[in-house]
Amino acid sequence: MVECTALVLAESCTEYEDRLTLFGILDEIRPDDASETSFVVYTKFEGCEHASDKERKARILVADEDGEVLMESAEYSVYLDGTEEPVTIVAAFDLPEGFEVGEQLLWIEAVLDEETLSQTVVRIRDRYSV
Repeated sequence: MVECTALVLAESCTEYEDRLTLFGILDEIRPDDASETSFVVYTKFEGCEHASDKERKARILVADEDGEVLMESAEYSVYLDGTEEPVTIVAAFDLPEGFEVGEQLLWIEAVLDEETLSQTVVRIRDRYSV
């Protein structure tokens, strides 16, 4: 069995000496008209001791409220047999140009072998809403 044990959105991240630091954990996105609105998605996959060590394919999807996929990450090869360290993936996204800002939701999904293992939702809000 393989699980997605973390699915976190952040404004950005940096890696130093094999350690990842996430900056500005997000529970909503407030687009800025002056520049692109970008964010990163951090995921962590772990396998139990009974997981096979076969290659699996992982990716991150960003979908709208109707389930239409707006963006997706590259596909990553994941090998987990339960005795190794967890596998982490960080994917960067920019809101599509012309994205309609308002009270909307984006669904972020961690997908492994075409099966959604974890998902979270983030609200898109107008920067000046009260």
